[in-house]
Amino acid sequence: MRYLSSKNVAEILGINISTLKRWTDNGSLKCTKTAGGHRKFTMQNIRDFYKNQKTVGRNRELGIENRKHKKVYDLINKQDYSSLAAILADASLESNDLTVSTIINGLYIKGVNVEKICDEIIEPASMIVENGLRQGYLSHVETFISRKLITRTTEGLNQNKPNGSYNGKTALCVNFEDNLPDLGVVMSEIVLRHNGYNVLNTGSHAELGNLKSIIEKRVVNLIIFYLCDMQCCMATVEDNIIKTEIQTKQITEMAQELNVKVIFGGQGLNLLPSVKGTTDFTFLKYEELKKIIT
Repeated sequence: MRYLSSKNVAEILGINISTLKRWTDNGSLKCTKTAGGHRKFTMQNIRDFYKNQKTVGRNRELGIENRKHKKVYDLINKQDYSSLAAILADASLESNDLTVSTIINGLYIKGVNVEKICDEIIEPASMIVENGLRQGYLSHVETFISRKLITRTTEGLNQNKPNGSYNGKTALCVNFEDNLPDLGVVMSEIVLRHNGYNVLNTGSHAELGNLKSIIEKRVVNLIIFYLCDMQCCMATVEDNIIKTEIQTKQITEMAQELNVKVIFGGQGLNLLPSVKGTTDFTFLKYEELKKIIT
C-alpha cells in the first residue's frame, strides 16, 4: 500500500505540520507510525477525518486553494458531476495529473460513494473521450493516454482499503489479455474492496490452469469480468474478439464446475454471443454491482 506523508496530508488539508501533529496526537486524525516515529496516512484516514470534523467540513477550500483548484472544489460542493466529468476528460487528454487527481481524490475525501464516482464522473469522462475518437478528432494514442492516466489515479482508491477478510469472501477480478488499460476492472475492484471483499486481480489474465489453482487455494467466492465496447479496448477489436470470447467461455465453465459465482460487467458482453446468458449476474452501472454483492 502507498502511504501519504505528513507533508502530503498537510497540503491536502491546508494546514501546517504542527497542527497536523496536534490532531494526530489527540486522536482526531488517525495514522500509523514507522519504527522511526514517522507518521503515514491513507486517503481513507483523511476521508474519515473530513467526515467527522465539523470545522473541516465547513472548509470549502480544504487544501484545494493551495493547489489552485478552487473551481473544481466548488463544483464538488455543488455536486455538479457533469461539469466535473467534462473537466476530467479534458485534463486527462492534457496529461494534467494534478487536476485528474484533484477531482477523483477530492470527491473521495468529500465522502462521495465510490460507486457514484465511477458512474457519474469516471465513466462519463471516458465516454467523452471515446466520442472524440469515434468522431475522428482524437487519435487512438490520445485516448490511450487519457484512459491510462484516469486508470492510474482511480487505482489509488484501492489503496485506501487494505486487502483483508472483511466479510469472509474473496473475489477474483479477471482482466482480458488484450484489454489495456483495464479501467473497468479497476473500478470493479474498488467497489468490491469498499464493500468488504478480499480481492485478487489477475492483471492481464493468467493461464487457465493457474486460475483454477488460485480459485481452489484461495477459496474464491466469485469471479468478475468487465469488458467495455470502447474502441480503445483492444480485447474487442476484430482480431482479438474471438480469443476473448473463447477465454471468457472457458473461465466461466470452469467457475461453474467449481460452484463459483460469475459476474460480468460492461457493454462488451453483447459482443460475446456464446457467453451472454451463461453468467450469473450482469451489470452496466457500478451501483448495480454494489447491489449484486451486498
